[in-house]
Amino acid sequence: EVYRSRDPRLNRDVAIKGLPEAFARDPDRLARLEREAKLLAALNHPNVAIVHGLEELNGTRFLVLEFVEGETLADRLRRGPVPIAETLRFALQIAESLEATHEKGIIHRDLKPANIKVTPEGRIKVLDFGLAKGLHSTPESAPTETGLATEAGVVMGTPSHMSPEQARGETVGRQTDIWSFGVVLYELLTGISPFGRKTTVETLAQVLGTQPDYSALPSDTPPSLQRLMRRCLEKDPKRRAQHIGDVRIEIEDALADLTSGTVPSAGSRVETAATPAKLFRTAGVLAIVLLAGFAGWYFARATSPSTASQAVRLSIPFVEGASYAVVGARHVAISPPGSLVAFSSLNPLWIR
Repeated sequence: EVYRSRDPRLNRDVAIKGLPEAFARDPDRLARLEREAKLLAALNHPNVAIVHGLEELNGTRFLVLEFVEGETLADRLRRGPVPIAETLRFALQIAESLEATHEKGIIHRDLKPANIKVTPEGRIKVLDFGLAKGLHSTPESAPTETGLATEAGVVMGTPSHMSPEQARGETVGRQTDIWSFGVVLYELLTGISPFGRKTTVETLAQVLGTQPDYSALPSDTPPSLQRLMRRCLEKDPKRRAQHIGDVRIEIEDALADLTSGTVPSAGSRVETAATPAKLFRTAGVLAIVLLAGFAGWYFARATSPSTASQAVRLSIPFVEGASYAVVGARHVAISPPGSLVAFSSLNPLWIR
């Protein structure tokens, strides 16, 4: 239970977090409260609500936390999806907070819109580290927290935001927070939960066995952002994005592209996921070098009577199963002899 309170000594509002009366003497819950205090004390990041102290009064222990003005993302989502630019700004701050948390060897394990606040100034604050744990910890037997009740189970977290390995009660690592981040990102863009259903059993079945409905994403969602979301929501943690810092970099690139106006607009024909902006830049530099050489070769041949009438036609079979960038003039280049073509994909440059 969390209450807004007043600290008269320092003349500030604070949040008081304690256990409900039914659990006030539960040793496991008390240990979790103390663990939350210690984990928060190890963090110092502008996007994480800080802890002021762990106190006890009349046999009741409670945390004194930073009071954060504003609404949660869950409150914000009740008004519908969040615009893409605003989503990217929120996502960047969430990723930065998780990056700082993971660097301290801590995983949140319960990242969801209800645990993320937005201040009136637009700053994100990640809250509620009650289920946080150090990395490389073993699975534990405990209740499964749902949005409405507590049911007997063997895992901890919110079913609609659990990673598949978390839902199976396995040891979890950084990738479980990256999964939850992907779920939050999907919710911000669509206004709906990708896996949430009426019951816990149905929800966990969705988490373990189905893919999100990516067709529900706004039509103007940047392809690079769609690709990033898919990487975050890979069922297999070994195929999922491995570090939240890499996710943060891709969001920075997507936000920079959106700000500069280089992202395809809502009516553009985009049939495959775009490569990150940094790959475009690398491809662009290589393309300029190749095109410069090709231009010299072309004009030299054009002035020669023996070759002026020659034309070269070619077709390049794409590699099956590979994902390609949006193909444009700056993503394809022909070598000066005319025997090689370079084009960019989500992998390194292809040469044919």
